[in-house]
Amino acid sequence: MYGKHGKHTITLDPSGKTFAAGDELLLDAALAQGVSIPFSCRRGECGSCKVRVLVGRHETEPYVALGTPYPLAHDEMLLCRNRACSDMRIDIPGWSPEAQASRFEAQVLEKRLLTPNVVRLVLQGAAAMPIRAGQYVKVYLDDGSSRCFSVANIPADDGGKLVFHIRRVAGGRFSESMLDRLAVGDVLSVEGGFGACTWQTGERSALLLFATGTGYAGIKPILLAALAEATARGDMSPVNLYWGGARADDFYDREFLDRLAGSDARFTWTGVIPQAEHIEAGVQQGYVQDVAAAGDHAWPGVRAYACGNPAMVAAVRERCLALGVAGHHFIAEAFVPSGASTAPMARGGFDPVWERVGPRYSLDGMLAAREQSIRALAQIVGKLRVGMTTAEAVTMANDHLRAMGSSHTWHPTYIRFGDDTVRTPREGVDKERRLRAADIAVVDLGPVWDGYEGDFGDTIVFGDDGLHRACAQAARDVFSETRDAWRTGLTGRELYDFAEAAAARGGWLLERNLAGHRVSDFPHALFGPAKLAEMEIVPGDAVWVLEIQLRHPTEAVGAFYEDILIGTPSAV
Repeated sequence: MYGKHGKHTITLDPSGKTFAAGDELLLDAALAQGVSIPFSCRRGECGSCKVRVLVGRHETEPYVALGTPYPLAHDEMLLCRNRACSDMRIDIPGWSPEAQASRFEAQVLEKRLLTPNVVRLVLQGAAAMPIRAGQYVKVYLDDGSSRCFSVANIPADDGGKLVFHIRRVAGGRFSESMLDRLAVGDVLSVEGGFGACTWQTGERSALLLFATGTGYAGIKPILLAALAEATARGDMSPVNLYWGGARADDFYDREFLDRLAGSDARFTWTGVIPQAEHIEAGVQQGYVQDVAAAGDHAWPGVRAYACGNPAMVAAVRERCLALGVAGHHFIAEAFVPSGASTAPMARGGFDPVWERVGPRYSLDGMLAAREQSIRALAQIVGKLRVGMTTAEAVTMANDHLRAMGSSHTWHPTYIRFGDDTVRTPREGVDKERRLRAADIAVVDLGPVWDGYEGDFGDTIVFGDDGLHRACAQAARDVFSETRDAWRTGLTGRELYDFAEAAAARGGWLLERNLAGHRVSDFPHALFGPAKLAEMEIVPGDAVWVLEIQLRHPTEAVGAFYEDILIGTPSAV
């Protein structure tokens, strides 16, 4: 059965899980034995199956695809391109065969009241926990269920400690029952981190932070990270916090905030309550969005973060966007009591063959990943520079995705300039082509955020070329028309027939080789390959990407737009 390489044992670190491998590619061996391994393109381009080699020897197949091979460090390899030559021990960064977030045991260090209804709980976890500023974790209850709580500090800067601000909720299984029984020394099972409402390193702009109640716990580490990074680079951009409560005594961290405002001229904070018989210093009456709107902020350049109840998040978003804040500069997390979600979990109507998902799939996770990818694309576009080569642009984009917290890219990052915009990803591009002052460019991202695939692509026009602008807009228009047609109950195949006709009406050609694809909790490839344009089913909600690539019939000008299909289609 085994050829020249013999039979070898491959051990996944740190789980200890093993699989056997002979002459077949390591990825094929793992999947054949039921080992959950992240993968996607199988061509050596996307980096999804990248691992770190701790022990052992391997043999790499020559790269023969037309795209760009994924760059690797000296101790890394791709499972889809390598065979084992000995027993091996490998580590898959950011991945566990059992779970895509880390689950660990944490000991209670402290429990005390901040107000009669808010408890400060401190747990000791591991210093290397993968939790970023602004994320939340799941705390598991005795019956195996879980509750979600924002981490109110930066664990990596605090010796691995996890600080929570937990409001008592009437009838709450954790906050009113289990929390009361906890004592110093007790151990809880915790999983995380989760959530895409996280501090984005490298931001240089005025910052507005919004919180209600214990939503402040999710905002505080973003505040700390922002000020620390700004101090390191000498940035004096203002940081303003608006914290909403029911009463003036709800601002349980007021002493810290007052001290911070007194020592750092960049920072101010305002407590906001809906009604009051008298207003204390530093507290205003109203709602956070109204009080902020009355402030002196340069709105078009602001970046805003919000964490708290869904009504506040929705109201603040609407007001911020109306005042000129860019959509991708508004980052939010909404929570409701007991860790429940404001969005439903996966629908029960998915096709059991073509629309299978993993056990962690949720609409919340998909929407959070989508929002993060939209923000990432806008920020990457902002870093494109005239004269930059395609290869330099791809490297910049991948570095930016990693800095934002992407664990993988489930498909390679594609950036195409000028004449290459008419080419599909698998046709390859001129890596030395340079971005011109008057040019058209396509950016297509496939990052993985917190275990969910976020796929988004758009076309950017540099300069004022009318044909370029018309082509870019046509891709977005055809996408919108086709998405609306999906909501009437068209099958996948019918959608691409519709898109082809819509493109032709405008004088454009649709590239049908880009046929739409699945997305899911990472990696959807575990559930089998599928092309949207070949599906005879009505695509489900938030599990398919609609890709639209157009080109001019005679000129080397193309455009691309893609996004997930969101909004349950009508029944046929």
